[in-house]
Amino acid sequence: MIVKLIMMRKIFLLVVLLCWGIVGFTQDGVNFEHLSFKEALDKARTENKLVFVDCYTSWCGPCRNMTEHIFPQKKVGDYFNSKFICVKYDMEKGEGKELNKRYKANIIGFPTLLLIDKKGKVVHQMAGFQEADVLIAGMKAGKEGKSLFAYRDRYTAGERDFAFLKEYVTALQGAFLKNDIEQVILDYMKTMSLEKLQEKEIWDFVGTFIKDPYSPQFDYVIFNIDRLAAKVKFDRYQVERQLSWALDKAVDQLVEIKFDENGIPLRLVEETGKMDTLLRLVNRGDLKRAETCRAKINMYELELAQKWDEVYANQIIYRAIKALGYSDNYLAKTVQYLAAYCPDKTILKKCLDLIEKLQEEEDKSDSKFKANYYDTLSVLYAKLGDNKRAKEFKKIDEELKAEKAKEFEKFLKDSK
Repeated sequence: MIVKLIMMRKIFLLVVLLCWGIVGFTQDGVNFEHLSFKEALDKARTENKLVFVDCYTSWCGPCRNMTEHIFPQKKVGDYFNSKFICVKYDMEKGEGKELNKRYKANIIGFPTLLLIDKKGKVVHQMAGFQEADVLIAGMKAGKEGKSLFAYRDRYTAGERDFAFLKEYVTALQGAFLKNDIEQVILDYMKTMSLEKLQEKEIWDFVGTFIKDPYSPQFDYVIFNIDRLAAKVKFDRYQVERQLSWALDKAVDQLVEIKFDENGIPLRLVEETGKMDTLLRLVNRGDLKRAETCRAKINMYELELAQKWDEVYANQIIYRAIKALGYSDNYLAKTVQYLAAYCPDKTILKKCLDLIEKLQEEEDKSDSKFKANYYDTLSVLYAKLGDNKRAKEFKKIDEELKAEKAKEFEKFLKDSK
């Protein structure tokens, strides 16, 4: 009997300790209450608080990271539990689906973290994974009237003070509104003198957004990069990489062969002003990808001049030295352009021999990511008058594309 009483006492103490531990753990972190949204708003009215809503999904990695590592922290719980009515809803289940529709203008991804007033109006938002201190600071700012929407109203009203812009961009970063951030900074750069880029605070604010080769800021940085690197102390490798990729992208947009809805290459259009600007920047000399840009511009100029034999010859040379990259996509587009506009069948026959050889190599390859040149072969055979082979290769091309589409559809289905 005594042994039984001792055992019961131990069990009782264990249960008490467990319960105390559970309560203690719950109190350490954010206390998400099990309330309907209406109940949360009612409680917010009663207690004169804002509602904090964690909008999440079951498959969202950053959402789980917040749940497991951020919301359980004591400092987060201390602030949120005292200031807000805290609730969370899966945006793909139950009431969450309706809230997702209701606040679709605010929910740009997951997690989205909302502060909502007692009338159901969003007064502040953040998005994506947030470290504890950043989350607290962001929601504190929203509660104290420095919300994203308050900043936006001030910006719309014309406020452009630099200190204000930095705060506004910080709020936009918290909400993961990348396009808005870029627009604010681009608008600011239009109003500032180029010499301001030599100030570290200004560079840190705008530097990563200097990506337009036609802008005065881009030109200034390329031709003053030594002086800027010495004064601002930026990572020169990263800045040169940023400028090089932006320049390469601008060249691509200008020289790229485009196709209509029927797969026919559109004639290239000469844009002398843009080309002169890009050539001036490319000839700066020591930028990464400068040689690639020069090769692309050279091909573009030859195609515009309809120097078809040189187009073919230079394409072969550039392919051999990998001047246009490591894939043959550029080659395939060039050959299709030749097929559409080059009247010289001798050159087209050379193109056909080359593409047939490439396709033969792909067919023998064990790679799961084989290139498909059958559409190009179909175009070449049609241009050379062999319609039977053209139709044959067209059919193979369509079958391969249908097969890839099925594989992609299966991949999407399996990844859900």
